[in-house]
Amino acid sequence: MTLTQWRVLGEKEVGGVWAAVAEHPPAETIERTHIDSNTTLGLWLSSQPNGSQGRFLSAQWSGGHARMGRIVVVPGNVPLHVKASATPARRMLHCRLPAHVSLPRPHEAGVFEQCLNWSSPVIARSLSRLAREVMAPGFADVAMIEGLGLQIAAELAKGFAKPGSGHKGGLAPWQLRRIDDYILSGHWDCSVSELAALCGISAGHVMRAFRQSSALSLATHIAVLRMERARELLEDESHAVAEVAAHLRFATPSSFCAAFRRATGETPRAYRHRIRRNASQHGE
Repeated sequence: MTLTQWRVLGEKEVGGVWAAVAEHPPAETIERTHIDSNTTLGLWLSSQPNGSQGRFLSAQWSGGHARMGRIVVVPGNVPLHVKASATPARRMLHCRLPAHVSLPRPHEAGVFEQCLNWSSPVIARSLSRLAREVMAPGFADVAMIEGLGLQIAAELAKGFAKPGSGHKGGLAPWQLRRIDDYILSGHWDCSVSELAALCGISAGHVMRAFRQSSALSLATHIAVLRMERARELLEDESHAVAEVAAHLRFATPSSFCAAFRRATGETPRAYRHRIRRNASQHGE
């Protein structure tokens, strides 16, 4: 895959699984069509919400452009037209699944709609881990990257085979997107009642429906998003650890460090050192 105008920060290809973390400069307007013979995914890594809109050029897509979420899935050989305006600089993970992985082509509009804002905790965690392995490879990065790609493919196959199964009895895509947008805008210590009000349902209902949609509790989901944002901020050494802790609304820097170590197995300082060492090895 060619990333024109993108500044590639890290790239790796193992066993047909290709992944790259890249940055794109600000743009007044964006209008392009993406197509690949293999299924591809994008994970939005920037702090601001994804403001792009997309439309699959397929007979199963009858509507106009729809808002794209944090995770976008583009099935193989299905063109996706993307447009946006006043787009700030942004960072994304791009992933292409192996050609030998056979995924069924979606045949229902509901699945295509889901592809623009795919909601799966397993895929979200796998893509986030993939981004970390690309930027700061571990001891088993080769096996890890290939394994993550195959796990993502397996989860997508379930979603393609059972259209809408992830939302039956759960939250609608717009409700899931609204919850994520609210949390990622800085409301890290939000209450269940706040999220329920955003969705127009009761607190008890939002807790049950969110778990049905994602297999995670709201609290766990918030914790995952919070730690992912912590990693992003720590990669920018202009932010002191105390500033990162305050941004994520931890009571003290020490409480943030303890939470980060429980979640990742290393301190914020050790994480930064590993990122810096990996960047120097790549000549950045």
